Amino acid sequence: MKRLPTHVDGFDSILNGGLFEGGVYIFEGPPGVGKTTLANQIAYTLARRETRTLYVTMLAESHSRMLQHMEGQVFFEQREVNAKVFYVSGYRELEQGGLKAVVALLQGELLRHRAGLLVIDGLVVGGPVSMSDDSVRQFVHELQSLVSAMSCTCLVLTSGNGNALSAEQTMVDGIFSFEDYGFHWRAERRMQVRKFRGSQVIRGRHTFCISSSGLQFFPRLESLPITASPGTLGPEALSSGIPALDAVLRAGGVLSGSASVVIGQSGAGKTTLALAFAAAATDDAPGLLLPCTELVGDLKRMGQELGLAVAQAADSGALTVQPLGHEDESMDEMGHKLLRLVDELKVRRLVVDGLAGMADTLAFSERGYRFLGRLLGELKSRGVTSLFTVDPAALSAAAASPLAEGVVGWFDNAFEFLPRDRHGARILSISKVRGSQASQATVDVNLNLLDAGGQPSV
Repeated sequence: MKRLPTHVDGFDSILNGGLFEGGVYIFEGPPGVGKTTLANQIAYTLARRETRTLYVTMLAESHSRMLQHMEGQVFFEQREVNAKVFYVSGYRELEQGGLKAVVALLQGELLRHRAGLLVIDGLVVGGPVSMSDDSVRQFVHELQSLVSAMSCTCLVLTSGNGNALSAEQTMVDGIFSFEDYGFHWRAERRMQVRKFRGSQVIRGRHTFCISSSGLQFFPRLESLPITASPGTLGPEALSSGIPALDAVLRAGGVLSGSASVVIGQSGAGKTTLALAFAAAATDDAPGLLLPCTELVGDLKRMGQELGLAVAQAADSGALTVQPLGHEDESMDEMGHKLLRLVDELKVRRLVVDGLAGMADTLAFSERGYRFLGRLLGELKSRGVTSLFTVDPAALSAAAASPLAEGVVGWFDNAFEFLPRDRHGARILSISKVRGSQASQATVDVNLNLLDAGGQPSV
């Protein structure tokens, strides 16, 4: 069967290539969740590829009102209105002649406009117009025959919540459920493919966002097919950014491609160690620093005060510093953003300062363990050497659960700042170094004094 790619970010990936030509698909969900925006986004994206769309509205709302809302979207092109995207109202036909009259309208308009995509927006079972199960079933059957004969793909947008059009859900080719899910102070937009004929899809609930660019979908990271070969630890070592610490590690640093976790309470020195690692980025091995709570300017200033060349590396382009996420970003959105930046910038040295930023999402308590394992696997397959910092108290507050011991098992190297001794010294415990060894289990760390080389002393 021939595919009809929608070219909507992430959507075709979930479907393993897009919709099928001649199929009938239901988009169901409450008002305001983004169904109309998505349908228009697909229509105008296809218009740039010379595919025409017939957009039929079943509600009394005027098309001009809808188009006013679309004008702020990047994908919208006014010149395509009634050139490649044709808007027709079916409200009067539905009100006066029922669904049979709507079918006749669709047949005539499809022939007239030679559309490759048909959108029926606002079909509400049990609404102001009486529609029996038999009439709806007959409507869907005739709709399938019509679009199949004309090689046209059809999207039916309904405000059903899993039961509207229930008599017809076994007849259509696909069902997509959209929801705006809220829990306490958090909220996420989610989409689930409840049915899709003809192809495997990435299962589960996938988050999406709505912006001026339309909808963007973020497939569940751990559910994506594995395409890259598993990564391995490299033979060479990368400096931690602190020469004295490198001297304790027998390899002279951490092995390339490894993932390190630095654990400690607030103020223990995790961010300082992370800044030292990030500041060692070079033009040949670009770095990426993603703070979850600290401001970018504050990190540069902190690095300057400690004698670390964070600002210089950023100014030269060797190091990119960007906030990891915003309050309303989902865990998968952060993960996809991270991997996109890694690929675009050809990053070889990555720092995520504050794993709690990812944990402060709706999905982390259920999927965080598998998500983190897949994320680290993707980084290793790309040859990225990474360092994550974790404040157990912050992680527990964000995820509503303590740091699980198994999470640390995903990392190749584990360092932990122990409580200060009676003299106020910081003790860094080296609990795991994969592929190498450490000459001692703990190190006294002084992060307030600089050695002669301008580096924090250990």
